[in-house]
Amino acid sequence: MARSWWTVWRRLTLLFLGATLLGGITQQWQLTLLLAALGGLAWQLWQLYRLDRWLDGDQDVCLPHTGPVWDGIQGRIARLYRQSRKRKRKFSRLLQQFQQAVAALPDAAVLLSEDDRMAWCNGAAQPLLGLTPSRDHGLPITHLLRHPGFVAFLNQRGNNDHVEFPSPVDDSLLLSARIAPYGKKQRLLLVTDISRVRRLEQMRREFVTNVSHELRTPLTVIAGYLETLLDSDDPVLAGWEQPLRRMQQQSGRMLHLIEDLLLLARLESQKERPPLKPVAVPALLTDIAEDASALSGDQGHQISVIADPGLWLLGCEKELHSAFANLTINAVRYTPAGGQITLRWFADERGLHLAVADTGEGIAPHHLPRLTERFYRINRDRSRSSGGTGLGLSIVKHILNNHGGQLRIESTLGAGSIFTCDFPVELRVAPGCSETESG
Repeated sequence: MARSWWTVWRRLTLLFLGATLLGGITQQWQLTLLLAALGGLAWQLWQLYRLDRWLDGDQDVCLPHTGPVWDGIQGRIARLYRQSRKRKRKFSRLLQQFQQAVAALPDAAVLLSEDDRMAWCNGAAQPLLGLTPSRDHGLPITHLLRHPGFVAFLNQRGNNDHVEFPSPVDDSLLLSARIAPYGKKQRLLLVTDISRVRRLEQMRREFVTNVSHELRTPLTVIAGYLETLLDSDDPVLAGWEQPLRRMQQQSGRMLHLIEDLLLLARLESQKERPPLKPVAVPALLTDIAEDASALSGDQGHQISVIADPGLWLLGCEKELHSAFANLTINAVRYTPAGGQITLRWFADERGLHLAVADTGEGIAPHHLPRLTERFYRINRDRSRSSGGTGLGLSIVKHILNNHGGQLRIESTLGAGSIFTCDFPVELRVAPGCSETESG
C-alpha cells in the first residue's frame, strides 16, 4: 500500500510541475496551479461519489479503476464484503440451529420484545399457552396470558425467580414460568408443565400423612405399655429394666419423628393460612429459653435472651413457637456442656430478625446449603443419640416461608453457629395491638 501512495504522490508532483511549467510559459502560473488543484480535487471527489453510490447498492455504477490506491480500496472492500457474507451465513446457520433446538424443547419458549410483545415462540407454546406465531406476533403477552399472578410476575421485573399459574388451554395443567434476559433489551419466557411433579408431591405428602397417622396409634399403645412395665414393682421385670428403657427411648423418638412429619405435611399442604395475630416475641423467647434450660439440665448451658420488649411480630404464634424452639433446642443439643447460647430479637432497616447464636463446634461450609433438606444430618450417629429427627430445620424453613421470611445460616468450625430468621418489616406491630388494628 505504501508503494501505491508513492505513485499517487508522484503523479500529483508531475501534475503540479506541468502546471508550473505551463504557468511560466503563459505568465499565469498561479492560475494554472489553481486549475490543476481544482481538477485533481474534482477527479477524486468524482471517484468518492462513485464509491458511495456503489456502497449504497447502485448496480449501474462500478468501482473506480483509476490507480493503485483505488484498486487497493476496491480489493479491501471486496474482501470485507466476502467476510461479511461468510459471517452472515454462519450466524444464519447458528440462528437456525438455535431455533430448531428451542423448537424441539418440551417447554414453551416465548421471545418478548422490550415492551413485552410476543416476537417469536416455539411449537410447545401452542399446547401449553395457546400461542400461535402467525396469529399472535406483535401482541402484548399480557393480552394473551391474563392470569393475575403471571401479570404481576411479569411487571415486577425480577423480585421472584418464577411464578406458577394454570394453563389457559387446560385448567388441569399447572405451569411454572421463568424469565431470562435475551439479546438487546429482550427477554425469553420459559414455561414448564409441572403438573406431574405437583401430583407426585401431593401423593408423597398424602402417603407420609397416612402412614404417620397409622403408626402413631400403635406406637402410642406400645409406649403406654412400656411405661406401665417400667413403673411396675414386679421382681420378674427387674432384669428387663434396661431393655425396656431402651425400647421406651426408641418409641419416643419414633413418636417425635411422626409428629414432625405430620407438622411438615400440614405446613406444606396448607392452602389457607391461619389469620395473623400480634405475637409478643420477647415473652415467647423467654418461655423457650426456660424450656431449653430444663432440657440442658446438668450440662449447664448459659442461655440468655436479648430482646426489644417493644418489638412484636404479626404472625401465627403456634408456628413461630415451633420454629424458634427448634432452633434453640438444636443449639442446646449441639453445643458442648457449659457453652453459651444467645437468643437476640431485634429490628433494623431491612426488617425484623431473630438470631440464635451458640458456641458449639460449628459446621463445615459444604454442609450449609443442605441443612434445611429433610433428614439431612452432618453426623448421623450424633443426631440419633441427641434425639434429633432431621426435620427441624426443614420445618423452620417452611414456617418462615409462610411468614414471608427466610433463614440465614453462618458458621465457623470451632467457633459456633448463628441461625438467623429474617422477617419483612411489614410484619412489625406495636405491643398490645389488637388483630383489627394490625390488619
